[in-house]
Amino acid sequence: MNRRFSIICLSSQEWRVDLPTNRQQIMLRAARRGHDVLFVETSSFFARHLSEAAVRRDSSLWHRLVSSEEAEPGVRVRKAPNLLPWGKKYRLPNAVNRTVAAAMLRRVARRLPKPVVLWIYDPTFAGLAGRCGEAFAVYDCVDDYVEQNGGDARRRALLASADERAADVSRLVFATSRTLYDRQRRLNEQTHLVPNGGDYEHFRAAADPAIAAVETQGLAEPVIGFAGNLTVSKVDFALLEEIARAKPDWTLLLVGPVRHEAEGALDSLRAHPNVRWLGEKPYGDLPRYIAVFDVALIPYVSSAYTRSCFPLKLYEYLAAGKPIVASGVPELAGMEPDVVVTESATAFVAAVEEALSRRSEADRERRFALASRNTWDTRTGRLLDLIAEELPA
Repeated sequence: MNRRFSIICLSSQEWRVDLPTNRQQIMLRAARRGHDVLFVETSSFFARHLSEAAVRRDSSLWHRLVSSEEAEPGVRVRKAPNLLPWGKKYRLPNAVNRTVAAAMLRRVARRLPKPVVLWIYDPTFAGLAGRCGEAFAVYDCVDDYVEQNGGDARRRALLASADERAADVSRLVFATSRTLYDRQRRLNEQTHLVPNGGDYEHFRAAADPAIAAVETQGLAEPVIGFAGNLTVSKVDFALLEEIARAKPDWTLLLVGPVRHEAEGALDSLRAHPNVRWLGEKPYGDLPRYIAVFDVALIPYVSSAYTRSCFPLKLYEYLAAGKPIVASGVPELAGMEPDVVVTESATAFVAAVEEALSRRSEADRERRFALASRNTWDTRTGRLLDLIAEELPA
C-alpha cells in the first residue's frame, strides 16, 4: 500500500546521534518512500539551546530553534519550543511546553501535504494528540521509558502517566517487544507487535573479513566482540570481567562510546590483558570492526528495563553472519542456534564455545536470510501500511 501522508514525529532523542536508532532509521525510510517528515526534538529547555547556539555560533542549532533544517531529503528537523525547564519531570512545565508546542505545530501542519499523522516516540508529549491538525496519532513504543529513566520518583510518575495517555489517545500503538506489546495491548486493542529491524545492506559487508579495520589486525583468536553504547544500565561489565578472567586466550573486543557513569567499570575491565576497547567509531565504519568478530555479544544486565528490550544490534550482527550469545534479554529466546540467551557467566562461556563451532557457510547463509527478512525497510513498510489502512479514503 503506497498511500502518501505527512508525518510529525515527536522524539526526545535528537536526530543527530552517535549511533542511529529506530527513530532515525524509520523516519529516513519513510521520507524515501515519499512521506514529508518533520522531526521534532522534544528534549531540553529552549533557553539552554539559545545559550549553546550563541556560545558555539552553531547555525544549524539556530535553524532548528527558529524554523527547521533539512537533515536529509524529505526530513526536516526543528526544536520544540520548551519555554520552561524540568518538563520531563514536573507536570506544570510539561503542560506549558506542550501547549506552546501545539500552537507551533498547528501552524506548521497547515503547510504540510494532507493528511498528517502525529507519530509519538516521546510519550510526555502525547497531550499534543488532537491539537496539531493531524488525522490521528500513533504511539511507537520502543522502550520501557519508565525503567529507562532511572529511579527519580517524580520522573517515573510522569512517564508512567504519559505512557498510558499515549496509548489511550493514539489510533494505533506499535511495540517492539512482547513485554511492551502485552502492556500496551491492555490499554489499546489496536496494538501491533513490530520488532526492530536492521540495516542489512550496511552490515552485510562485515561478513567479509578482508574489510576489517587495520587496528584489529593481530588480535589473538578467537575474537568475541560487542559494538554499541557502553552504559551501566545495559552492559553487564561484571559478566564481561568473568569471561575475560575465565578465558585469557580469547580476545574480548569492545567498540563504542562509553558513558561517564561506566568509565570506572570499563577501566576495571580493561585491566585484563585480553580486553581491547577501541573507542567510539562512526556508524559508517562499524562493519569494519564487526568483521573481525568470531562471536558477537549482547551482554546485557538482567533488569526490568532490559527485559522489555529488543536490541537494535541483533539483526546487524546476523547480517554480518555472526553467531550471537546474549544475556538479560528474554525477548531473544527461541532463536537458537544463531542466537543463544544465557543467564550466568559459566553458561555464557559454554554458549560462546558452542557458537565458535557454528561458523560454516551454511550457518552464515541461514543468518543472512534471517537478517534480510528483518530489515528497517520491511519494518518501516509494515508500520506505514498499518497507518495507511486507517486513513480515510
